[in-house]
Amino acid sequence: MKSPASQRTVPADDDVLSCFEGETLESTAFRGTTLTLTRRIGAGGMSIAFLAVRRTAQGAAPVVVKVMRPFVMRQSARTGNLIVLKEAVALGRLNETVPPTPFVVRLIETGSSWVEFKGAPLELPWLALEYVGGGAEGTTLHERVHYSVVRTGFAFDPLRARHAVECLAIGLDAIHAVGVVHRDITPANVLCCGFGRDEIFKIADFGIARPAGANNHTFGVVPLGTPGYAAPEQVEMAPELVGNQSDIFSLAAVTFRMLTGEDYFPSDTPLEAVLAARSEKRRSITESKNLAPELAERPSACLSIDELLARATSHDPRLRPPTGSAFVAMLAPALRGDSAVSQRTTARRLKSISTDEPQTLFKGYQFIVRCEPGADRVVRSVAWDGDGRCLVASGDGLEFWNGTGWERAANEALPLRDGVRFVQRVGAGRWLVGGDQATICEYSARGIGSVLKGPDPRASFTHASGDMNDLAVLVAERAGEPPLLYAIAGGHWLKPAQLSRADSVNALARIGPEEWLVVGRAKDGSGFAVRYQPTLWEIHKERLPKVRAYLDASGVVETGVGVVVGASGSTARVVDDEPWVSTVPGSPDLSAVALDAGGRAFAASPGQLWLQMAAPGSEWRSVWRESWRVPFVSVHADLGVVRAMTVDGAIVEGRQEQVA
Repeated sequence: MKSPASQRTVPADDDVLSCFEGETLESTAFRGTTLTLTRRIGAGGMSIAFLAVRRTAQGAAPVVVKVMRPFVMRQSARTGNLIVLKEAVALGRLNETVPPTPFVVRLIETGSSWVEFKGAPLELPWLALEYVGGGAEGTTLHERVHYSVVRTGFAFDPLRARHAVECLAIGLDAIHAVGVVHRDITPANVLCCGFGRDEIFKIADFGIARPAGANNHTFGVVPLGTPGYAAPEQVEMAPELVGNQSDIFSLAAVTFRMLTGEDYFPSDTPLEAVLAARSEKRRSITESKNLAPELAERPSACLSIDELLARATSHDPRLRPPTGSAFVAMLAPALRGDSAVSQRTTARRLKSISTDEPQTLFKGYQFIVRCEPGADRVVRSVAWDGDGRCLVASGDGLEFWNGTGWERAANEALPLRDGVRFVQRVGAGRWLVGGDQATICEYSARGIGSVLKGPDPRASFTHASGDMNDLAVLVAERAGEPPLLYAIAGGHWLKPAQLSRADSVNALARIGPEEWLVVGRAKDGSGFAVRYQPTLWEIHKERLPKVRAYLDASGVVETGVGVVVGASGSTARVVDDEPWVSTVPGSPDLSAVALDAGGRAFAASPGQLWLQMAAPGSEWRSVWRESWRVPFVSVHADLGVVRAMTVDGAIVEGRQEQVA
């Protein structure tokens, strides 16, 4: 915090704090940490939001810094400080669990900056928050629904809507569990990142949140919420009725927006929205031409959704579902979908993004080192979430990268604390953890879930891929024996397949609904790559160049494409029956690879990241280079963003910048 003697001057007419762009704030909570405000990205009634770079001794990270407006602090410093305090307290409580919920924007730190405003010193409080990079489909839920309607002709499909509601419901339950009511859940206050299976929805903007049970006398006068989304008890100034069910009202209105692209309570004025919410009459999702055909063709499901939304927006809060989880439990059956529905909706969504690049100009990938190398950790396995956070299995057990630093994850309840061999993401904020004694367990911010034991306790599971509730493949090792491929189908273990000529398996990647790539090193000292179809119990060897080892593989289930990388710069695209083989310039050993949904491949060699476009015959080109010698162990690629981690936990991130 700067002292009044060194304060900057804010012109009296600078209502959006333009003078802060390019300025550097010093952290008061973390010694040696600075935040450089690069550009303004938003303006609210109380604060201005800036995109910033937060620099520490360990690395740098993009963050969002919200600075209170000078006129707010000049009129009532108490009110301004209270607004910042409310958001800091609400979000700070959620950081106490490691890993924290991924469905609420994370608080990084708070501080203040002295300025001169209208001839007098003034202290402006600020918050540094997690930066959520939305990408081509948009950053807010409002933008993503609009993008879907414009590009596909429909709002969210049933499976995507169910996932989005689940994210928000879990986030709301976490908020309510620490005694806070959000009071402003809207499509604009939900931030989004990731694509497809990596998509995550996060609750943001706690500016009018308050502790449950607090009244306006003790907490101050606050805005009433957004018309059309705020519960009647908020608008009618009935604080004794405002509680968790007020947020459920808003969640229901947001759900209608996801499914239709329209407001549940359409109005031209705030008063009309209030009157519509107080009325018993409710819209049907079938009234919208934007309703996804996969849902429109199921009238009984539409009726169930209509009835639930009407109940969840009852004028009497007591008639609404009590929790987010209860709301989802009632909604989920109507938003079910089989593999055929999933394939149809995924194809529609992939087509919607495939037209972006010809119409839009992009800069190259702009890279930032999120965490410098040099730590003494040894990373065994990495499971990235769509927001750039990740869970890793290291020599010390489970650790968690929260986006700005490393934390030790909760290990105490793990059934295999000292024998974790792999982590695998199974959903937003959910992982599988497995290893010795053929043990697997579910792991999330809410704790340990179900524990599963394999058929042979002598085996150690080293890799896993797939859905344990549907179809999954696991690699198992037993001392002195070739690796085994286990599979689970519908909760039942299938007969294992032995890789009799293999010495070790280095990677496992799903490339189709019932097909996996398995790569590693054979007993004769050469690399191998095979396709495995567990339901047919078939293994087919890929015809690839002979190298010392194949070290990693990645796949996109929806497109049926896989990629394999290994020693001496060897790479192969696996599409249909004939692999497309190529070599990275200079023939460096490639230890990690990832495909994004658009088919772009990113590979890593010591101190270098490489990119190959999806078009057949595309050459590999270097997109990032440093003097690092530690090998990379993991690459994660999403549309417009790539992240890579070394064996000691160093992280580099690149984002593709849109310029027109």
